[in-house]
Amino acid sequence: MRVDDPPKVEAPGNNTQQATEPSAPLLPSYDDVISSIHEDAGESSRNPAMPAHRQSESKPSIEQPLLYSPPTIREGSSTRNAGSMTSQEFFRQLEYKRTSKGYSSSDEWLNTDARALRRFFEECNERPRVQVEVTGSHMEDRTVESEREVNGRTRRETHTRQEKVVDFKFSLDLTPFIHEKGNIYGVRPDANSEPYDIEQVVESYVKADNALKEIRIMKKAIWDYGAVRREIQHVVKQTGYPHSVAVTFPMSNDCIKVKSHSVVSRVWRHPVTSFLCFISCACLVGWPLERMATQKWRNRLMSDFVVLSAPRDYVAQHAEFIKRQISWT
Repeated sequence: MRVDDPPKVEAPGNNTQQATEPSAPLLPSYDDVISSIHEDAGESSRNPAMPAHRQSESKPSIEQPLLYSPPTIREGSSTRNAGSMTSQEFFRQLEYKRTSKGYSSSDEWLNTDARALRRFFEECNERPRVQVEVTGSHMEDRTVESEREVNGRTRRETHTRQEKVVDFKFSLDLTPFIHEKGNIYGVRPDANSEPYDIEQVVESYVKADNALKEIRIMKKAIWDYGAVRREIQHVVKQTGYPHSVAVTFPMSNDCIKVKSHSVVSRVWRHPVTSFLCFISCACLVGWPLERMATQKWRNRLMSDFVVLSAPRDYVAQHAEFIKRQISWT
């Protein structure tokens, strides 16, 4: 994939415990959204309900309560043209929510109009948030005493077991080094077949008469994670740390999901239904049926985002910060 005009990135400051994180978008309050709906069409203010990558101001943290856009007076689906709308107009027509995992919606328009569904995927295709989490640990023997009854008498026993002791744990934010534009594509069913066509997948979903249907796009940050792990472990070992070092890459904001707007689907997803299924063991039948109903569109679409920094360069920029976090007893 060709990447044009990569954003400038900087190494984090030396006096911070964690690499600088870019702030993330904040969805507005209900009152703010209501106010914006009544603004004049010619007014140039930003739409608070649109995705953050369309806004130019600073972006606060992503971890916010769920927010549904308020109901609006909608045109009939046959008269709405997703391709001719601005982002502001498009998102005012939708009901959606956002969590730390990403955007999701069960809006009827997205379930009945392939162009609107494709537009929703493209508008919400923000880069994922990726952390580089480094943990140093070792095992220690612990002596544990226990009691048990033997022939009516209490016997005290002592035995030794191993416990994991964490010496240090810190994380770096990879997100600023990820390109903002992702490439949505169809996945190959197997190595010898052609990839799924995006338009065909979207059309198939919209036309399907399936009360529990669901389609999603999973995001990936393309990088040599193995090389990063080795480089970080090498930097840690340079400090003389003698124990094991684990490097993981937790990810958030990595999914765009659209679910059926049917009454059956809404009832099935309700927390009360889940609770009743659990206590009645109906989930033993219901959950496999749900998986079968959504399997057709599962793992068919992906979105790749390129990491703009080579593993060795990224670790070199953070080497001094990493060394300052290392401690053990």
